[in-house]
Amino acid sequence: MLAVALASVALAVALPFKIWLAQRGQIADLRAQTRQQQQHVAALEAQQQRWSDPAYIEQQARLRLHYVLPGQKAYVYLGPKPGAATPAAPSGSGPAATGSWYSRLWQTVQVAGGTTHK
Repeated sequence: MLAVALASVALAVALPFKIWLAQRGQIADLRAQTRQQQQHVAALEAQQQRWSDPAYIEQQARLRLHYVLPGQKAYVYLGPKPGAATPAAPSGSGPAATGSWYSRLWQTVQVAGGTTHK
């Protein structure tokens, strides 16, 4: 009789204990998420502080928009970035593109379309 009573008490306590453990895990996850969101908010506030500085705004305008002050000259290099890997040459699966630009354009259309008619 005592064993049946202990088993019923154990079963009665097992489900609430399982729920309690699951809730503790959820609370820990939510706390970690809250810390992460607070760090993100702090980073955004720091970025907002930087944008309130006129020197930073000028630096970003020069960097992103290529603005210059009157009397200055701006040079923009349009080649590949130094140290960047060069793209691999296309395989010889299609005909070589030669001739004027419109001939090369038509050749690419033909290659893309899978036809080789001229």
